[in-house]
Amino acid sequence: MTQSASATSESRIKFKNPPINELVIAMYHLPVTEMRAQHIGIYWQRIRDRYPICEQQPPIASDTPAELAMTLQNMAGEVYPLPRFWFSNADKPTLIQIQRNAFILNWRRGANNSYPHFEEVEKNFWKEFAEYVNFIQETLGNKVDVVSRCELTYIDIIEKNDLFSSPAELKNVLPLVASQCDVHSDSRKFVGINSAVTYRINENLLIEISTKLGTRVDTKEMVAMLEMNAHGTPTDISIEGARSWYQAAHDAIYETFLNITSKRVQQEVWGPL
Repeated sequence: MTQSASATSESRIKFKNPPINELVIAMYHLPVTEMRAQHIGIYWQRIRDRYPICEQQPPIASDTPAELAMTLQNMAGEVYPLPRFWFSNADKPTLIQIQRNAFILNWRRGANNSYPHFEEVEKNFWKEFAEYVNFIQETLGNKVDVVSRCELTYIDIIEKNDLFSSPAELKNVLPLVASQCDVHSDSRKFVGINSAVTYRINENLLIEISTKLGTRVDTKEMVAMLEMNAHGTPTDISIEGARSWYQAAHDAIYETFLNITSKRVQQEVWGPL
């Protein structure tokens, strides 16, 4: 049942009720040093009909000291460093984030939307990225064509189900935690987990997997959170290289997800299409 990393989208297993809560596609590039707050307003006007809400957040720190300094420092003519901006629509699941050295798109599950699957989210990412690149070229005369890092992140929320109703039953859906769950006894209860592991797929691609137990804010129900973050740098640091990198990252996350979740939960709870 496990698929190879080269499986096509047509042959991949897709689920009726996948546990995915959020999908994040992030591209980090050389900082656009000329960008100022007034330019953000111009960009917002271009997308405001689709993303009427604009918010400010602290910048995401880069992995490299040079890019971190460039991201956080004040540029000439600025009183404060340019923050990260969120653009969203209360009625839609997509969030766009931009900062001087990054373009990020989040798909987020809401009460009235279902997961459209990776292919649709990725298509939307490239559509919105093209609009952003056009804005940079037309407004600032710059290009966004050197990629420093790519990330692809899946955040899964596994709610109580027929196989998972207590912490000790987490092993029924995530067999990789069985060694911790099996230490459970009358005198020693397994009540939580916060673990992380990293796998190297190739020299340009790592996957970090974290597992946590927690409770939903709204219902106070126990849930397990499985976060899978693929990150790395395209071989040729180009936009086309990034396209290939995201495909490889998705293939690797897909295969790993099938390997670390139980076949029973795949069949009986999430339900293959």
